Amino acid sequence: MKKITSILLSVALVLSLAACGGDSKDSSGDAASSGAEAETSGEINVYVGVEEPLTGANASLGTAEYNAIELCVEMLNEKGGVLGQYPITYETVDTQSDAATGASEVERLITTKGVPVVIGSYGSGIAAAVSEVCERYDTLLWEQSGAADTLLQNGYEWTFRTESMASLWGATSVDYIVDQADYVKEVLGKDIPELKVAIIHEDGSYGTAVGQGNHAAAEKIGMDIVAYEAYSSSTLDLSSVIMKLIAAEPDILLLTGYVNDGSLFLKQSQELGFKVPILITHSGGHSVQAFVDAIGDQVNYLLTVDPVACNPKLDSFDPELQETFKEFEKRWTEKYGVKPAHHVEMRAFAQSYLFFTEVAPKAIEEGGAFTAETCRDAILSLELDASKNLMGSDVKYSTPDEPFIDPTLGGTHVGQNIYAGAFINQYFDGELYCVWPEKYGQKEGVLFLPSSSTLSAGVVD
Repeated sequence: MKKITSILLSVALVLSLAACGGDSKDSSGDAASSGAEAETSGEINVYVGVEEPLTGANASLGTAEYNAIELCVEMLNEKGGVLGQYPITYETVDTQSDAATGASEVERLITTKGVPVVIGSYGSGIAAAVSEVCERYDTLLWEQSGAADTLLQNGYEWTFRTESMASLWGATSVDYIVDQADYVKEVLGKDIPELKVAIIHEDGSYGTAVGQGNHAAAEKIGMDIVAYEAYSSSTLDLSSVIMKLIAAEPDILLLTGYVNDGSLFLKQSQELGFKVPILITHSGGHSVQAFVDAIGDQVNYLLTVDPVACNPKLDSFDPELQETFKEFEKRWTEKYGVKPAHHVEMRAFAQSYLFFTEVAPKAIEEGGAFTAETCRDAILSLELDASKNLMGSDVKYSTPDEPFIDPTLGGTHVGQNIYAGAFINQYFDGELYCVWPEKYGQKEGVLFLPSSSTLSAGVVD
């Protein structure tokens, strides 16, 4: 039965891809031909490539991100497309959760399909490989989820990221604790520099960047860093790491991982008796439905840092975006039978919507065409208030002449939204809600693990 279900799901995905402009194996090339003809004739054709991991280790998340992009395009095309008169078409490829495959597939999109803009990539490793290809062919990469700091440190001119870099996620968890200093003092009887903090992260580019952000921010304010450990996300045993934590007795654990290792950590911590007053995770595998399914009710009150505010106060956005937010949630729920997970689906939708409603119109109106160059010029001149960006931050991108120097690690970044922020979200009844900063917080945060948590140190009821 499982095998039949898998085959049916695969057939459904292929049909979906074919319906929206092509796939990585059976594309007819008609869209690419029309794109080339449009460029020659001067006709404006909003035509992009979408690359996501639709199979392989990241398939569930890549497919969710792809579905969000697809729904964004559907909603806009129902209103005529960009500026209400230029329908959006796109060609899709499956990166198969592999950087080398992603690079070759995107190269094929560029050289045989003529796409001027590529949207993706879900993973940081794939994003890095695709970025190099786009740079080589002067093709714009609108990166939606590759958060590793290293992505934008090559000085490339064609890659842009709207969300915050991973090290900022790490710094944000520390900032949140500092913001709660009076409450921490009341409960633990310690000032911030007296707190013992443990930093544990998976050893990939993403986890390493978050851990470095944790460490730099904690060290800057004088916290006592009692553990700083990396591990492989493919590990089947975290007991040695947990035993070190038990010996260190931290007041705070800052944890970064993915679904399997994240759920393994909680399971083995319970078995070994590890307790901690404050636990903050950092997006990745801790902010997705698969993690909730893996650990059940233990997810409640878990804090996590994300580059988007989950279930935020809607009045933070202008009225038009509030209605767009509601429409996306309604249509997603009707189409898939569940609410969209904000860390993946809303995050991808928000950035696609930003591109097609702000960048593409600016490229056409000011550049007279939809090309990689006019889109890049539009991005570099774009300045938006946070109320016009569903990601919840002001928008302005760094350039080769004026790179962004991040305040946490001091890295130099080209193509980064310099105002991108990170948000503290928390699980209530299995769903993430923003709790900080207050402007976007829909619920009041619970800083200390309550007694209902198996990891609770019991400092509060």
